[in-house]
Amino acid sequence: MSQNQEVEVVKKAIMDHYHEGHAKFDYKYYLDILHDDWKFFMYTREGKLDIVDKEKYCSWYDPKDYDPNLQWETEILYVDITGNVGSAKIRLENQRVKYIDYFNLMKLEDKWWIVNKVCYPTLKDR
Repeated sequence: MSQNQEVEVVKKAIMDHYHEGHAKFDYKYYLDILHDDWKFFMYTREGKLDIVDKEKYCSWYDPKDYDPNLQWETEILYVDITGNVGSAKIRLENQRVKYIDYFNLMKLEDKWWIVNKVCYPTLKDR
């Protein structure tokens, strides 16, 4: 597969799994894109580094808490691939919050996985 084809595969996976997980507030979508050893490096409200694993992250999303009034939009700003590793930058946004997410990706057993994430959140005025 060419590099351009790999980029398109990664973009589709991000939209089909990561975007949909947020849009439907359903952690099950993340299971097919977040590697089991995935980590999310984030700053707490106190400005300290927190490292969240996949299980804890998925626990934040439950379809029963879905808000149909939130309109999620995802823009893939770039995907860069070298061999079987890559990175992506996305903007994920709704009426309440805007995230700039940076993903590190690896292709393992012919499938692209997000292996870690850092993000910059911006709360919007309500």
